[in-house]
Amino acid sequence: MGHVGDIVPYYLRQIGDINLFNGQTVGLSIVHAGLSLVTCLILLALASLTIRARPERPENRFMFVLLVAEAYRVMVAWYNIYPFEGSPEFIEFVQYFRIGWYICGLTCVMMYVCTVSFYPIKGLEFMTKPIIKNNLWWAIPSIATLVFTSLILLSPNGTVDVIGGAYHVYCAEGTVSQPAEIISSNGSPDLVGVCEDYAPYVYMVPGNSTAGQLLLVLPVFSAFFAMIFMRKSWKSLAQDPETENQAIEARSLFIGFAGKAIIKGAMTVGIISMVIIFGDWNLADVGTVKQEYGEQALTIYVFILYGFLFSILLTGMLEGFMFTYGILKNEILGIDETLRKTFSTAIFATLGGVSLLVASEIMEEILGGGGLIGAVVVGLPLIVLRKPIFAAINSFSTVLMPEAFTKAELSYIEAYEIAMEDRIITDEERKFLKLSAKTLGLDQDRIDYIESWYSSNLEDEEE
Repeated sequence: MGHVGDIVPYYLRQIGDINLFNGQTVGLSIVHAGLSLVTCLILLALASLTIRARPERPENRFMFVLLVAEAYRVMVAWYNIYPFEGSPEFIEFVQYFRIGWYICGLTCVMMYVCTVSFYPIKGLEFMTKPIIKNNLWWAIPSIATLVFTSLILLSPNGTVDVIGGAYHVYCAEGTVSQPAEIISSNGSPDLVGVCEDYAPYVYMVPGNSTAGQLLLVLPVFSAFFAMIFMRKSWKSLAQDPETENQAIEARSLFIGFAGKAIIKGAMTVGIISMVIIFGDWNLADVGTVKQEYGEQALTIYVFILYGFLFSILLTGMLEGFMFTYGILKNEILGIDETLRKTFSTAIFATLGGVSLLVASEIMEEILGGGGLIGAVVVGLPLIVLRKPIFAAINSFSTVLMPEAFTKAELSYIEAYEIAMEDRIITDEERKFLKLSAKTLGLDQDRIDYIESWYSSNLEDEEE
C-alpha cells in the first residue's frame, strides 16, 4: 500500500475527512462501496433461499435471477472499496464489470414488467402461458446479453461508445494543486484533474453514455408499470379465497416496486436536473462544478449524486426482502419473522449511520471542527431511545411483511388465545388444542412456531 500509505489509517483519514460541502467525498465513496458489498451479499443470500425452496418452480427461478441481477447492480461502485493501484489491465477489468452491470440493468427492466406472467391481470393473460412464463428466467438475461453484445460489436469505438469510458485517478502525497495521475480505458476521452488538499487518495471515475442515461430512466418507468400491474393483480386475486396466497405475493411485489418507483424516481428527477444544469453527472465533474458554479452548487450536486447512489442500495434491499417474503412466506417455516427482524435491523443501522453523518457534517460546517458534537447530538438519543425507535421500525416492517398465517392457523391462534387468557395451559386445554390442531391439519412444527410467535408478541405487549 505504498501509494497511499497503510490501509487502515487511509480508511480512517478519508472517512473522517468527509465533507459534503466542499466535495471531499472519497471517504463517502468508500462507505458506499462497503455498504454495497453488504447489500449484495444479503441479496445473494435471499436469492439462494428462493431457489433452494423450490428449484423446479418457474416463479422461484424467475425471482432467483432477478435477485442475482439486483445484487450485481448494487455493486455499481465496488472499485471504491479499496485504493487499487491503477493499470490498463485493471481499467479493462472494470469495463468488463460495467458491461455486466448494464446487462443486469436491462435484465431487471424487462423482468419487472414480466412479473405479470405469475400474477395475471386483465388484458395480459397471454403472459401466463407455460411456454412464456416457464422460460422467462433464462430468456430475458439472454436477450439483454445479446442486445449489449451486438451494440458493442457494431459501435466504432466498441465499449466506450456504448457505456462510456473509465478512469483511475491517483493523487500522491505532496501533490496538492498538481495534475492528478489518470489512467484511461482504451478509446476514452481525455480527463484532466487537479489533486485536492486531502491527498494521497485513489478513486475511480466511470464515464457516461446515451445507454447509461437511458438505463437511468428506464428502471423507474418499468418499476412504475410493474407497480400498477401488481396492484391490479393483488386486488383481483384477493377477491377469490382460493387465490389468497397469490394475492399476498402480488401485494409484496407491489410494495417492492412502489418503493423503487417512488424513491428511485425522486432521485432520478434530481439527476436529470443535474444533467440539465451541469451537463453531465459523475465524480469527474466535482472540481468543475466548484470552479464554475461555487460551493453551494457543489453541495447540492454532491447530495443528489450520492443520494442517487445510496437509493440504489435502499431500493435493492427493499425489493429483495419484499420479493423473498412474497415467494417464501408459505415455503419456509418462520421466514417472515426472520425477514422482518433482519429488515428492521438494516433500517435502524442505516438511518442511524446517515443521521450521524449528516449531523456531523452540518455541525462541522456551522461550528468548524464540530463534527464530534453532531455525532454526540444524534448518537446519544439513538442509544437512549433505541428500544422505542426499533419497536417503531419493527411495527413498520410488520405492516410491509405481515405474519403469514392460513385460515386454519388463524383458527388455531384464536383457540390458543382463549386458552392463554390466564397465561396457563392446563392439561384439558392442551388436549383441546391438540384436537383442534389435528382437525385443522397442522403439524407439530407449525404448532410450536405459532405458539412461540404468540408468546413473543404477548411479552412485547406486556413490556
